Amino acid sequence: MSDFAEVSKIVETGAVSRPIKDYELTRYACYLIVQNGDPRKEVIALGQTYFAIQTYRQELADQFNQLDEDRRRLFVRGDIKQWNQLLAETAHAAGVITNEEFAIF
Repeated sequence: MSDFAEVSKIVETGAVSRPIKDYELTRYACYLIVQNGDPRKEVIALGQTYFAIQTYRQELADQFNQLDEDRRRLFVRGDIKQWNQLLAETAHAAGVITNEEFAIF
């Protein structure tokens, strides 16, 4: 499949339906367009941000996958600890005080 596949779609203009040219883009094609686009345009800036975040996430996943099992477990434990701390802080800010309220929260 081409990264820029030409397709046609039917559009209705009044009482008439007619085919028009359109394109289906692969993820790579979208990446090329966004990376070479004008970042002053909102859609391009959003696309560049999206691909930057996805690249960072993949780098983190690659680093995690290189860890041995014990280091992965320690990493996950630290991550869960941070999320639990955030949950407890959010619950406290919402007025949750007792264990019963926390269970409902």
